Amino acid sequence: MSADPAIFPGLVDADGKVHLESPAQQRAYCKRKFAGQCVDIIIAGQGLMKSRLQESGFHAMITPWAKSEGHNVDDLKRDILRAVFGEREHVNPITAEVGMVLRESHTSTLSRAKYSELIERTLEIAGECGVILEAPHEYRERKAREARKRSKGEAA
Repeated sequence: MSADPAIFPGLVDADGKVHLESPAQQRAYCKRKFAGQCVDIIIAGQGLMKSRLQESGFHAMITPWAKSEGHNVDDLKRDILRAVFGEREHVNPITAEVGMVLRESHTSTLSRAKYSELIERTLEIAGECGVILEAPHEYRERKAREARKRSKGEAA
């Protein structure tokens, strides 16, 4: 079974029936990935679950920045989380010392809406630091254009 769940937006009507925005896409995905298998169906309010594309896109976006400046990717990620979501006061239960911790300490716990905010603000922060990043959607579009170009070249 795939570890990367797909998200298919939809609407629940007054009778509780789910109407998917793209039912044909959902059926094609399920046929390709899960035909004959048992699956778990999760219903959540829209924007609560981050998408795998957001997660992988964010990491792919910041990795070149970290590497080009000799930073550890996880350190840069924490610095970005601090800049975007801030810190909160924390009392150490062992020492009783008061310190600051990240409000959002792990990208894995972010909602889809917060992930979108993280990606948008990261692009702004990088720009303020003189670094131009390729947004995840721009990366996907570029790769699709390159694939179409290759296909045309191979067909000729």
